[in-house]
Amino acid sequence: MRFPIVICLLFLAAATTVAQPSFVPPSASAAAVQGVPFSSAQSVGDQFRQRFKECESRNTCDGVKQKFGCNLDPSRNTALLRLSNGTILFDGKMGLDADGSPIAKKNATGTDQPETSFRFSVPGSPSVDADKIPFIVLPGGGFGSTLGLQMGDIAAVVFNGKVVFALVADSGPKCKIGEGSIQLHEEIGHSVCRARNAQGECTKLKNAGIESQVLYFVFPNSKIAGLTPTNAKTRIAEEGQRLFSALRGQ
Repeated sequence: MRFPIVICLLFLAAATTVAQPSFVPPSASAAAVQGVPFSSAQSVGDQFRQRFKECESRNTCDGVKQKFGCNLDPSRNTALLRLSNGTILFDGKMGLDADGSPIAKKNATGTDQPETSFRFSVPGSPSVDADKIPFIVLPGGGFGSTLGLQMGDIAAVVFNGKVVFALVADSGPKCKIGEGSIQLHEEIGHSVCRARNAQGECTKLKNAGIESQVLYFVFPNSKIAGLTPTNAKTRIAEEGQRLFSALRGQ
């Protein structure tokens, strides 16, 4: 039986407008993100995802060979989305960032730095201590500015059903994504500190991150005024909880 041409055209048009399947969170974290409007999310930042894929498959970034290869430390990013309220969501690994901590200040190398990109607006402009404050790292290369994110914004990080609220405090390589501070790893249930001194400072780190299935929800224009090293942890948790609850419709 042949269908009339008009009916066939209408069928084809309808087929092309079928919505793409919405993002499905890892089963272990499904309850923690219940209510998040994944079905209305839109894919963004394709140019950045192409960079991550290039680095993992070719060990190059924008065609330039990388000294510290992505193929040995893949981002495992599968999604980069803008949710209906503007929140940016991405997933992947969570590498370890010790920047700004005593251990990084003492043993600064090509990857660990004594300072962070974000500085507190108090006398001396101190960096964020990775051993005390949960924070995440955003890729460089225009990632933040293109997606409307900035240093000082607030994020909710979800792994294995646990939610931790964090500060956007550092900038990393433009062809890698997914990195968190010592304190973020510890709070989310991934112990990375092997030894501490009498002052409670981490003196020995386990060089191992979380391989995949970490969810990062970053809230644009969420920078907190008056943040200090003393009040940062409490205020980040309070504002993060408020923003994440609103995202879940609670």
